[in-house]
Amino acid sequence: MSPILKGLLLAFCLFAALPVTAFERAPELRLQQALPVDGMERGNLSALQYCGEQLLSLSDREDQTLFVLKSTDAGWQAANEQFELPDSSPSMLPVQLLAGAWLRGLSGRALDFEGLACDAQGNRYLVSESELGVLKLPPAADAPVKGEWLDLDPAVYSEGESQGLWQQVNALAEGVAINAEADTLWLAAERQGRGLLKLQLQGDQWRCPLAGCVLLAERRFLPTDTFAPGVLNKEVLPADFSDLVLWQGKLWSLERNAHQVCRRSSLSGKRERCWSFAQTVLSEPYFYPDAPYGLAEALLINEDGIMIGLDNNNRARPDGDSRPWIFQFALPSDWREDAKRE
Repeated sequence: MSPILKGLLLAFCLFAALPVTAFERAPELRLQQALPVDGMERGNLSALQYCGEQLLSLSDREDQTLFVLKSTDAGWQAANEQFELPDSSPSMLPVQLLAGAWLRGLSGRALDFEGLACDAQGNRYLVSESELGVLKLPPAADAPVKGEWLDLDPAVYSEGESQGLWQQVNALAEGVAINAEADTLWLAAERQGRGLLKLQLQGDQWRCPLAGCVLLAERRFLPTDTFAPGVLNKEVLPADFSDLVLWQGKLWSLERNAHQVCRRSSLSGKRERCWSFAQTVLSEPYFYPDAPYGLAEALLINEDGIMIGLDNNNRARPDGDSRPWIFQFALPSDWREDAKRE
């Protein structure tokens, strides 16, 4: 390779690695209420979803437990719903990522469930970050139900990896969404790079569309002046996805480090519009001064508004509170605005 070509290649690589220098500040969501969650002893609230009349949650430190949240005068009270795992958990991941996940599992994060979705029949779908798999649970029953792993197309990993996804342990699948008919499934890859993927049900198997699984794959970084001086800007943070919801025919992504919710095309994954919750979670008393990154990991959207849950990793706020918290925001009046027909 000529010295000139080497120089151009080096310049391109350096430019591609630079953080984004322009950041469009999204309009702020209006907070309606913020309530703590009691009864999740190990904390780490990582998902929220209504299945029928029940509000369900997950902890990424619990492998065989869903939490049913009930409203109380003091906030939310979590009750355990136990379930059984399949005898085996086949994974499409390579050895190095499985080994890394196994080492993290020694601290109690074996399957690392990070996302939750429900279909019209009341089936629950839990995405495992460490396995890059989706566990299907039937509707709740008197006795613990037993889950089964969906048969996912191996191209989910191979296509994603070729486009820069699935590159590191603890930065894999972070969100899952499914349509009411339970024949189309979306996954969110967390960060470095982040992405959106789509699968369709064919018989008992979930296969990639003809155009491929990957709707979106990108490796972006937030500018260090995104927020107020001294707030989450001590280092360059990657743009990420921390949850995914299908609502009103659109994908809605929770973007933890940017402190925003974005509406996206369910066909292309393209961003259409975003709304921020930074002014709420970066203000007293909800701010965690020792958190080096965003903490929002759970997203739920319906006609009543937008719910966002924090996974504070057992951190305590300045007032000493270390419980998970759920924020209820009003739907923005312009949430339909500029929505493109698909």
